[in-house]
Amino acid sequence: MTDKPGCVHLLRHGPVAGEPALYGRTEVALAAGAQGLLAPLFAQDCPYDGIISSPRIRCLHTAQALARRWALPLAVLPEWAELDFGRFDGRPFSELTAQWAELEAFWQAPAVHTLPEAEPLAVFHDRVLAAWQALLAQLGAQRLLVVTHGGVIRQILGHLLGADWRQGALQSALHLPYASLTRIWCWPGEVCQIRQLAALPQQLLWQEEAQWRPA
Repeated sequence: MTDKPGCVHLLRHGPVAGEPALYGRTEVALAAGAQGLLAPLFAQDCPYDGIISSPRIRCLHTAQALARRWALPLAVLPEWAELDFGRFDGRPFSELTAQWAELEAFWQAPAVHTLPEAEPLAVFHDRVLAAWQALLAQLGAQRLLVVTHGGVIRQILGHLLGADWRQGALQSALHLPYASLTRIWCWPGEVCQIRQLAALPQQLLWQEEAQWRPA
C-alpha cells in the first residue's frame, strides 16, 4: 500500500430534539446545542475536498453549515439515508408498549424480523454498500466527509470488519455517539483501514491528514 490513500470521515449527526424513538425517514430537528458538539470541527482549517450528506435534516443542516464554512461542494444523496422503520418510524417508544415484542425480535435478528412496512435490512444493506462502493470508485486521494446516520455507519463498519450484518449484535457492539467521526483510509482495490473509530471531534488525530493540506 504505497500509493497515497484517500480519506473518508463518517460523521454521525448530532442529538435530536425528539423523544426516544426509531428515526429513519421521519424528519426530526437537531437538539438545541447539538452544533456545539461539533465546534472543534468547525474551528478546523478546511481538511476536506468535498462533503456528502443524507437528505434528512438532522444531517443536512450540519452538512450545509460545514459546506458554507469551508466553501466546499455538497452532494445530497438519498442512498446515505437511515433505514426506514415503517409504521414504527418516528413513534416514541412510550407509544409502542403493545408492540414491544416485535421490537425485541427486530433488535435480536433484524434481517429475519422486518418491522411492519419497513425497509428490509437486506435492501438497506445493499443500498448502503452500493453507496460506499460508488464513493470509493471516485475517491482517489481525496478527503471526503460524509454526514449520515448510525445505522449507515454500522453497515459500512460491519462490511469492513467482516461482521455478520444480519445479526442485532452489530448494532449493540458498535457504539457510535452522536456527533462522532470515524476515520477510514482507502487505497485502490477497496483496501481500507479504520484509523479512528467513533471519536468525538476534539479527540480526532488530525495530524495524520496533514499530508493532504496545502503547504
